[in-house]
Amino acid sequence: MNPLKSPLEGFLNILKPPGMTSHDVVAKARRILREKRIGHMGTLDPDAAGVLPIALGQATRLIELVRGDKSYRAQLLLGRITDSQDVSGRIVEEHPIPQLTRQAWEELLKEFQGLMEQIPPMVSAVSVGGKRLYEYARQGIEVERPSRKINIDRIDIVQYHEHAPGELILDVDCSGGTYIRTLCHDIGQRLGCGAIMGWLIRRRSGPFRLQNSCTLKELEQGLAPEKLVSPGEVLQHLPNMEINERRLPALKQGLAQFLPDKNWMEGQWIRMNYRGQLLAVGQAIWQDDRWLCQPRKVLQWSESILK
Repeated sequence: MNPLKSPLEGFLNILKPPGMTSHDVVAKARRILREKRIGHMGTLDPDAAGVLPIALGQATRLIELVRGDKSYRAQLLLGRITDSQDVSGRIVEEHPIPQLTRQAWEELLKEFQGLMEQIPPMVSAVSVGGKRLYEYARQGIEVERPSRKINIDRIDIVQYHEHAPGELILDVDCSGGTYIRTLCHDIGQRLGCGAIMGWLIRRRSGPFRLQNSCTLKELEQGLAPEKLVSPGEVLQHLPNMEINERRLPALKQGLAQFLPDKNWMEGQWIRMNYRGQLLAVGQAIWQDDRWLCQPRKVLQWSESILK
């Protein structure tokens, strides 16, 4: 049962092809589905492929609450530095490639796991001084960029050949906001020979996985109902509270709801469900010596949920 007013509200896991921007994918989805309210979760470079989840209708209001962790498979190419940190850029330096054993590589990659600081590349969409970095890059201007905290959970070597030491295939699990091209660049700087990213595939974005994605061509042939994921499924990582039927009118008005005794954290996001259906998301607040859930995003739902 879909509690929302429109059947075309939820999340779609799109398989972005190389050669399209994330904006292109959203624009095409708008035309196919005839839905204006569409937003994507996490830009993919035009040359990259893989998982690009999009939100439809009211689900666009929930994008910020979707898990942001990502998984990638990437090609690392040694011996070059480019102005874009990937294979599409202009080569600015070339260096001899060192000979490393697989064991030496595994030890080196351990240095790039865990919490660290990363400086976004000039070709990214990060805003500095009111402009996107890629806008500066197009003008040939390099500006100082503030570093960002990221987390690399895992780096595994998928493919390595001693007779071709200039190329590795890596699997990376990381936090949202991590730039794989910059990770490749930093590895090259650590080795002193430079490195760039070749191809890139995003295999997972939050709960969305490559094997469950659909292509734009499939979407053109008709939206399969099982491909539309409900907001409640996507936000399963958030704690849940059940709303009593008599409190539904108060919820619609955005009034705070009493939370059962628990060690809540101020500002913690909570799913607000009725009969297992997501109707709103709120935040825990401490007020009048008790915990309340203050609705922040109340969805418009069909009255059929009361039947």
